[in-house]
Amino acid sequence: MKIPRALVALTCTLALAAVSCAGSSKLQMTASPDIPAAQSSVKISPTENGNTQIDLKVEHLALPARVDPAATVYVVWVRGNDTGAQPVNLGALRVDNDLEGNFTGVTPLRAFELYVTAETSQAVTIPAGKTLLSTTVKMK
Repeated sequence: MKIPRALVALTCTLALAAVSCAGSSKLQMTASPDIPAAQSSVKISPTENGNTQIDLKVEHLALPARVDPAATVYVVWVRGNDTGAQPVNLGALRVDNDLEGNFTGVTPLRAFELYVTAETSQAVTIPAGKTLLSTTVKMK
């Protein structure tokens, strides 16, 4: 029996999707008492090339200036678990007028601390703001 090429391609595509999704996990982030209404979750997934994809979703997160008058943006950070590991700025978490936001980023780390701070600029290289949301990630 000859299998149509379209069916073979679809089967391969579905198999690859299942492999790339294997190991995905959803975590809740712990909110600081400074933002008691904030709710956040993060989906952690392995990428095809061995990196870790981070899909962060927040709700009821006050605008940055309400948390710190000097802040203009929330910044998402990762810091490896090795002694002396430095934080890495993954980018800005934008919050809309409905106090909701999404962030997607990638890190080569498999075990790390993921956290969010309110900062004066998205280009900061060292976190100056207080940790507002955090969780620990350990990929298999």
